[in-house]
Amino acid sequence: MTKRIFLKLILTLIGLFIVAALGVDYFVTRMAETNLRRGLEDGLKEQARLAVAVLRGRPAESSPEVVGEIAEAAGARLTLIRSDGAVVADSEADPATMENHATRPEFAAALAGGVGVSTRLSSTVGAEFLYVAISSKDGALRLALPLSEIRAQTREIRGRIIGVTLLAFIPAVFLAFWLAQRLSARLSQIMSFSRDLARGDFQTPVPAFSGGELGELSLTLQTTADRLRSMFEQLQEERSRFAAAVNGIGAGVLVMDRERRAIVCNPAMRRMFPNENLTVGDRPFTASHRDIARLFDKVFIQGTSDSVDLSVSEPVKRTWKVSCATIGGAAGEVQAAVAVFYDITELEETERVRRDFVTNVSHELRTPLASIQGYAETLLDGAVDDPEHNRRFLQIIRQNAERLAQLSSDLMTLSQIEVRARDYEFGPVAVNDLLTQASDSIRALTDKKRVSVRVERLRVSTEVECDSDSLYQVLMNLLENAANYTPQGGAITLGARREDDEVEFYVRDTGVGIASQHIPRLFERFYRVDKARSRELGGTGLGLAIVKHLVLAHEGSVRVESEVGRGSTFYVRIPLQRSRRAVAMDAVSGAGDK
Repeated sequence: MTKRIFLKLILTLIGLFIVAALGVDYFVTRMAETNLRRGLEDGLKEQARLAVAVLRGRPAESSPEVVGEIAEAAGARLTLIRSDGAVVADSEADPATMENHATRPEFAAALAGGVGVSTRLSSTVGAEFLYVAISSKDGALRLALPLSEIRAQTREIRGRIIGVTLLAFIPAVFLAFWLAQRLSARLSQIMSFSRDLARGDFQTPVPAFSGGELGELSLTLQTTADRLRSMFEQLQEERSRFAAAVNGIGAGVLVMDRERRAIVCNPAMRRMFPNENLTVGDRPFTASHRDIARLFDKVFIQGTSDSVDLSVSEPVKRTWKVSCATIGGAAGEVQAAVAVFYDITELEETERVRRDFVTNVSHELRTPLASIQGYAETLLDGAVDDPEHNRRFLQIIRQNAERLAQLSSDLMTLSQIEVRARDYEFGPVAVNDLLTQASDSIRALTDKKRVSVRVERLRVSTEVECDSDSLYQVLMNLLENAANYTPQGGAITLGARREDDEVEFYVRDTGVGIASQHIPRLFERFYRVDKARSRELGGTGLGLAIVKHLVLAHEGSVRVESEVGRGSTFYVRIPLQRSRRAVAMDAVSGAGDK
């Protein structure tokens, strides 16, 4: 870059020098020639007047030697012309052979009473002459001098000028070379700095030039760079905030221009539509879901906001609420459109669970209440005095009341767990002690049903940080379910094993088992595999839901493996030590309660 700038500058300066030299040569030569000619004319005029004075009273044709002497003294050709234009005498030619000069411009001007001057090619001598004519007594006297002398003097002057110019041109070239090299280096630095600014590199120092226009340019560039850096940093900060906001929200965001090219697409959008080509770039976006394309087309055509609900069933069933709005340009036209995808699958699922919960609670309450109401009315109608039936009716009323009380208690427990209103007292508890306590508590039920219980304890004493009452309730719910669904003569195994920093409890039975289609919903509230048998056994349908929420409160997980006719195994895995985050949340919750 520096060499190219230097070459352009030096060639420009040399060209300017050459043009200046040619101009000086032209104008000085013309000026010198003009001055020489003017001086020559003035000299010839004076000599012509002197010649007229010398020849006054002497006939020229009688004294030709006088004409030659005067011409030699004047250093010019002398010609005497009568008033009719005939040549009387000439210092260099025979007058008889010369043509009439009446039409010569200098002769005509001299006869008019003035001094005639002209320049032309002499037909007699064949050279270009300067003619000066002055009137005399019988006609006119003319002196002529060849212009070759003037041109010789002009050439001499021109040669001197060229020599002087060349002598001045050599140091001027060196000076131009130095200036061009210095200026090109500075311009190269400025251009390099400008390119760095264009690339967004603000770390390059501004070239410092002291004084002059380049110094002012350096200060201007420094100010411009500082402003650009400030604006760029501000834009970067705003862009980072925007990107963080867009990428951090759970809703999917998709911005497309009028050519249907994706401009912005956040990670949530890509997670929602893993099969779509959501690459941001120059390629048009082709949505496999027709409703998305139709929504953008409608917004671009109408220029107004719109919304639509989208649903897909592959690979899993999902539902979105999509709101699409326009982005206007400076002229008011629609430049782009932004669509926000809200995943409402969980909301719809929550609404479904809520409806099922209301329905199930209503159903669970209606059955015992109807039974209580029916038997109470029977007793009031006179059965209370019937010793054969009144006690049985009262026993049924009592059983249904106990079922209502159990249902109310389970609902209260579940509600406290879900809203985190239950108080947990976490502390180290021996795993084997929990297994012994739970197995001892279930033996009354298992002995009554003639189901054996086996406990597989840990070989090494291990403690787990937990709320002992909650974990005991988890194991008891699982054991009661196992006992209720294990036929007479079956077996239940309660045990635990340690895996790294976790302990896994398991309850295995040889009962009826659970079909695979029921397992995903097994821990939902009021969900029953066999509703008739569950009610017959007095179950509320909330036991496994309570188990799931209590395990989650311990940062654990619960799963089940089952095969119809061969029994089921429930696994509960919880960490040996609670995480710092859980401890901090408990501290905050405790402070809030106070």
